[in-house]
Amino acid sequence: MMTIQASQAGHNDRHERGFGLIEIVISMFLLSLLTIAFLPLLITAMKTTVLSSTIASASQLVSQQLDAIRAVAPNCAEVGAFDDASVATSGLSGGTVFQPHRLVGPCPGTYPGVISVRAWVTKAGDVKVMAEATTLVYVKSATP
Repeated sequence: MMTIQASQAGHNDRHERGFGLIEIVISMFLLSLLTIAFLPLLITAMKTTVLSSTIASASQLVSQQLDAIRAVAPNCAEVGAFDDASVATSGLSGGTVFQPHRLVGPCPGTYPGVISVRAWVTKAGDVKVMAEATTLVYVKSATP
């Protein structure tokens, strides 16, 4: 009787060692379900990253426009000429093209005074503002 139980125990050990094909298939199925569950989160994160990068680039272009107006001589004629100058487009490596815009307010009635300058950036061919800023520019006189 003892020998029969020992041989049955050895027979059961051979069938219970390691994973079988069914267990592997079930594990792969569960892993694929987890992957599918996290896929929308990954896609949303990638879209958010691209949008943040686009807005950061647009903000940098606005900052460049404001830096350019600060470099202009502090008189109303020079600031007006800055407003009339054409503004070049700028592009990202991904193919997005930005169009900077600027609007200079009227000259003050008395000098010294300030002029309001608004700078904003849109995507080329679009009217949606990606970034904008307004500043005041100190002017000493009407002409140089």
